[in-house]
Amino acid sequence: MWFLGVDIGTTHIKVVGIAEDGTVLEPLRVRTPVTVAHGLAFHNGDDCWAAVAELTARYADGPAAGHGALAAVAVATFGQEEAFPVDADGVPLFDSLAWWECWPERSLAPSVADELDSFEHYRVSGMRFRDNQSPDRIAHIQRNHPELWTRVQGWVDVGTYVSWKLSGEWVAASSQITHSQFFDLTDLRPHERSLQLLGLSPSLFPRVARPGDRIGGIRPGALPGVDIAQDAAVYVGGHDQVIAAYANDRHGGPAVIDSIGTAEYVMMRSRNLEISEPLYHLGADVEHGWEAGELILGWGLPTGKVLQLLADLFFAGDYEALLDVVAAESAPSTISFRVNDLRDPDAGLITIGRIPAGVSAAEVVGSAVGQLSAEIRDAVSLMARLAGTSIDSVALTGSLFQRPQLVSHRERLWPWPLAVSNLAEAVATGAAELARNSHVAAGRKKSDAEVSR
Repeated sequence: MWFLGVDIGTTHIKVVGIAEDGTVLEPLRVRTPVTVAHGLAFHNGDDCWAAVAELTARYADGPAAGHGALAAVAVATFGQEEAFPVDADGVPLFDSLAWWECWPERSLAPSVADELDSFEHYRVSGMRFRDNQSPDRIAHIQRNHPELWTRVQGWVDVGTYVSWKLSGEWVAASSQITHSQFFDLTDLRPHERSLQLLGLSPSLFPRVARPGDRIGGIRPGALPGVDIAQDAAVYVGGHDQVIAAYANDRHGGPAVIDSIGTAEYVMMRSRNLEISEPLYHLGADVEHGWEAGELILGWGLPTGKVLQLLADLFFAGDYEALLDVVAAESAPSTISFRVNDLRDPDAGLITIGRIPAGVSAAEVVGSAVGQLSAEIRDAVSLMARLAGTSIDSVALTGSLFQRPQLVSHRERLWPWPLAVSNLAEAVATGAAELARNSHVAAGRKKSDAEVSR
């Protein structure tokens, strides 16, 4: 038997298998399908599912060959801000906007956006308002496609949709659903006032379950060409960053994790977290972890996008030249730099102050990346204090932390020991381990029940 973890990311879909004895198999990846319409980029639910099914078949014939039948699957994906409507038959009616690529005109009324971004609402959902999340996308469809909206029977994220294609059951992950801003963080039930703001029914959303809960069996024919075990099942995965933290924890990593790709996301676990105004002003996310009674405190910046933009602006897109500057010991500069508030659709990604004559591109970029790293460092310190977490060291995961130049830069500026994860694909590996651990535990319970009879 073998167990499959799926990571549907903003730029790539990755799969990792784990053999019955716990051996982690080699990963495979493919570009996440993207469609472009009216100058905007979208992810289509069926395209993502087709890519997952094809990649799984390739994996079964490749890295998983010789390990028997597929026993269990768990799916992790980017945040619930990428969600879309389906009809009564589960057919997608509208594509999800690629949040990392597009920033369309806001559809929500200003008063509704203000309420969703208030501290009072933050205490309910654990999330600040951001454009491109479910409220604004729903408002966009309601306003611009009213005839289509009459056919909508469900609102699902990509992971929920792929898990439904595998199992035939609609189940949303607890670590994803609060990103919608329509659910109460405390009890994971739909929040009546939030639904009223857009005239929604609770029935629009699937039932909610926690990471590792069984969704259902793998449907016959769901994965053509893949040998499926008789009792094969699909288990809840969830938000990709939370599943990366799960993998880090299972491999004995530090309690604080910094995951970086298109965006950088810092996470720490807490059982004593009070949702406070400092967290609200920081813009931190509070979401459920994989253990009951545990919350994950997360905060991020689009670091990958910022670095690419700096390379484009100052080095004609030469990313290696940018990394050489990052790795160099450079004198501090007085040039001001900031990453703009992503809740302001009129602001660009970054703002750089006036550059004095004679200042080189290397000095500008060195100053900017230094200030970026310092901002993240200060946020980590504040989060740890608010979460009651002691920072002994920080685990670094994700594609950009495979670049030694960025790691050495952080080591110079951060006061904590940094440990680069040896997991090639932390999210997909975490999803595979979640599937394996859950399936093994379910088998033990079944055996114990049979013995007791």
